[in-house]
Amino acid sequence: MAVSSTSSLLLYAAAGFSAFTVAAHTQMGFDTVLPSIRKFNPADPGLVAAKIGWMELNQGFVLMSIMAVKWARHGITGPYEKAFAAVYSISQVFFGAWYARVGFPVILIPLWGIPGLIGLSQLV
Repeated sequence: MAVSSTSSLLLYAAAGFSAFTVAAHTQMGFDTVLPSIRKFNPADPGLVAAKIGWMELNQGFVLMSIMAVKWARHGITGPYEKAFAAVYSISQVFFGAWYARVGFPVILIPLWGIPGLIGLSQLV
């Protein structure tokens, strides 16, 4: 499948943005999330799971970086890739709104920006 240069550029931007988000997300974890957990019982299984879960979320940004590079080269092909892109985008919009409601609107930049770039890439 041929990918237009504009579409490819948007997808490479999404890949780069997603890769950068791994570093920013990790830093936010160390600056905000983990210190909050340490204030309570750091051995509490629920808090340990929250700590692990925060860092585990980075794999989604890494996977999106990989997929966006693939899509920039070959397009979003097949029903599974289209479903993956749709589920990812819908989830990010939902979780972005949730973060905004609890006072973290800056997170909207990657959570809505990356799917926005992917969506725009399909319109050009």
